[in-house]
Amino acid sequence: MPEAVRDRWEAAALRLFDDTYSFVASGPRSHGEWREDVLPVMARAVGDPRGWAVLDWDAEDERRRDDPFYPFTDPTAARLREVYEIPGEAAVNLLVAMTDEWFQVSNIPGFAERRPGMLADAEILISRYGPDAAFYTTSVDARASSASDFSDAPDFSEKAGAGRSFTACLMDLGLIAVSDSEVGVFWSFNAN
Repeated sequence: MPEAVRDRWEAAALRLFDDTYSFVASGPRSHGEWREDVLPVMARAVGDPRGWAVLDWDAEDERRRDDPFYPFTDPTAARLREVYEIPGEAAVNLLVAMTDEWFQVSNIPGFAERRPGMLADAEILISRYGPDAAFYTTSVDARASSASDFSDAPDFSEKAGAGRSFTACLMDLGLIAVSDSEVGVFWSFNAN
């Protein structure tokens, strides 16, 4: 059964992000402060705790020799305090929006027909972190959503604003998943 779960998760990650300039990776929780666990994932300093696939368009980029965080610029735990918490449903929609370089689902070819499958794939990715996971995004659309009941949760079903930049790219958008045992880092970049 675990092999089937792994295969479903990896297939979903590939279907959503294989054609998108992106970074999809998970790492173990080793610190009380989850932000300290995200940094080694961004630097590719830890492997996936389950041995599952990592999607990293910059894996072979020569700039990583000088900066293991590339394309991220100056990631620190303090900078990661600039992210906004969102509910799981918003995280699912955000992952779908992140598959477009401008983070707008209307730009996704055949989106009306593909929407159910893309949402199902995003749900598979999110489910890895369990029902009690917390989700954080760099999108400033979410700045009002950090209330405990998420009454002002953003609607990412059509588009997502990039917001706080963690790269030197024109735009980037990140989602961080946090469980008791793992962190997941999902990032899309617009290099134009």
